[in-house]
Amino acid sequence: MKLTIDDILQKGVSQIIHADHLRKRLESKKPLRVKFGIDPTAPVVHIGHAVPIIKLRQFQELGHHIILLIGDATAQVGDSSDKDSERPMLQRQETRRNAETYVQKFSKILDPEKIEIYYNSAGLDKLNFCDVGELAKHFSVAEMLDRDNFSKRYKAGMRISLQEFLYPLMQGYDSVALRADVEIGGTDQYFNLLAGRTLQEAFGQEKQDIITMNLIAGTDGKKMSKTQGNFIAVDAPANDMFVKIMEITDDLIPVYAEHCTLLPMEATGEYRARLDAGEHPRTLKLQLAREIVTLYHDAESAESAREYFERVVAGGALPSANEIQTITLEHDAYPIIQLLKAVGFAATTGEARDAVKGGGIRIDGTVEDHLDAVVALSSETPVLIQMGKKKFVSVICG
Repeated sequence: MKLTIDDILQKGVSQIIHADHLRKRLESKKPLRVKFGIDPTAPVVHIGHAVPIIKLRQFQELGHHIILLIGDATAQVGDSSDKDSERPMLQRQETRRNAETYVQKFSKILDPEKIEIYYNSAGLDKLNFCDVGELAKHFSVAEMLDRDNFSKRYKAGMRISLQEFLYPLMQGYDSVALRADVEIGGTDQYFNLLAGRTLQEAFGQEKQDIITMNLIAGTDGKKMSKTQGNFIAVDAPANDMFVKIMEITDDLIPVYAEHCTLLPMEATGEYRARLDAGEHPRTLKLQLAREIVTLYHDAESAESAREYFERVVAGGALPSANEIQTITLEHDAYPIIQLLKAVGFAATTGEARDAVKGGGIRIDGTVEDHLDAVVALSSETPVLIQMGKKKFVSVICG
């Protein structure tokens, strides 16, 4: 199915400012400068982060110029758009290290030869205090406090630092520096995206059009979060990615089809139609999982992952040795609770305790339900840790 302008304007889109204007620009076939910025605040990138990257892929396929902005300067300030408190400041070196992994992972979706990589420290580091004051005069305190999360915090008597007010100015100035025609961002970025239009107008530039993308939920239907463990990393092994997609709630099937695949809208709409018609969700998830795994790996890996799911997860068989990840830990013995957290099977002590008490943990095939158990590790013979029917890892010390 051929990609259309409607796919760009509608697939995964929450809002466009202004849709008619952007459609005319797209119909003119003049190459547009399309900006997407991301702050490399952590090395983990999940498929929720990749939703706007898929939108960039659509623009790229239609011949537009893609600018992947790495916010190494803005990340040091921290964007609190979706937070109820200040974000901690990061060091520039840390943001640069994270940025390298971001570019590498997004290259699974975008043609890396046709991307402009822009570190926003290149422009922002040149501004002096007077320059910042010139940017700030285009915004009022009332406008800042009208922003949803600031408004809630202000009414609750929670601290809002002046530094946080600077973030929209920084993101907006990026659009000026890049002379962006279009900027893409999540719905939580709405205020910051508008700041770009405000400053472009102040600098005598044509105002960028804005596309806000829907934020997708994690596998459990709640906000996708590393802390909650409900995310799907874009660099996850094919088997793990497939299994996690099979875990999503049924109502997320059409959502993931629309937001997490390269399929055009006509094809993604079929998922919702089939689900509404009563087709078994498992059948749709199997198809969806193959589509997403193929995007980040390849068709052969997706088929192998499907076979793994049917044999191990659905069928109850143990995976073969080469299908189990081996992790090397520092010590030769670990309390069971600490071990589950160390191998990534539990994000919190409470979650680990619940897994043990529920009888879902096996050590070398034997159920371990004692909370005070200590697991001995060897540097030669791996110990197989199993959580439920889906999670396996071999552990050695070294």
